[in-house]
Amino acid sequence: METERILAETCVRHVEWLNQIDSTNNRALQMLATSDREIPFLIGSDEQTAGRGRGVNRWWGAHGSLMFSLGVDMPALGLTPTSWPRFSLLTGLAVSETLISLLPSTRIGLKWPNDVWIDGRKVCGILIEQSDRSTDRLVIGVGLNVNNSFQDASVEQRQIATSMTDAASGRQFSRTEVLITFLNCWQVLAAELADGELNLVERWSHLCVLSGNPVILTDGHRETTGICAGIDDDGSLLLRTAFSLERCYAGTVRLLN
Repeated sequence: METERILAETCVRHVEWLNQIDSTNNRALQMLATSDREIPFLIGSDEQTAGRGRGVNRWWGAHGSLMFSLGVDMPALGLTPTSWPRFSLLTGLAVSETLISLLPSTRIGLKWPNDVWIDGRKVCGILIEQSDRSTDRLVIGVGLNVNNSFQDASVEQRQIATSMTDAASGRQFSRTEVLITFLNCWQVLAAELADGELNLVERWSHLCVLSGNPVILTDGHRETTGICAGIDDDGSLLLRTAFSLERCYAGTVRLLN
């Protein structure tokens, strides 16, 4: 990874890139506890042995994928706590727009709250966590399948996951270039959100893979079935049930068709 390029060409002020780590989010959360740490900072690794997904899920990072965590200070970005749900969606949008610029002939989609798809299969997962010691700071964890092909994976894996190289018929990508493209896109979107210039609903509507489809949302022991009506301005998922239009702020959602 070309760390000097990242520092020179993005908003990141500190980069730590490792050969192996249990979880880049764990490391980033530890660093956020240090008040004098330069922010935003980036923690990345070529291999992640205990990466976390949402809930109890785990993120498996194969060789050639891009795994990193970004430590940010929300007030420094001009954002208040009420903006945080939208900030999560913004990060998925930044990944999507990065992929659109690098893979213009592929079908990119967003699955609420922040999974990114290529041609109907997952290519990226995002996990945002809050620091216990400094509650106005967040960690943005991203796992993006770049050069790790699924061609030799099981049929089940190939049906649900893909990578940039698979979508590009074996073309290899510079992970540094992918990362810099994402960071700059993310910075622009974050500034637009802070300035009130980001129409998140409109930008999401063009990419949402759930809108207009029957879905089931699971939140703990509660399951809700309905037709996805997109997202609301506050970042919630809109679900039209047999009785009402519900706003869902948490949970796991899957398509029923």
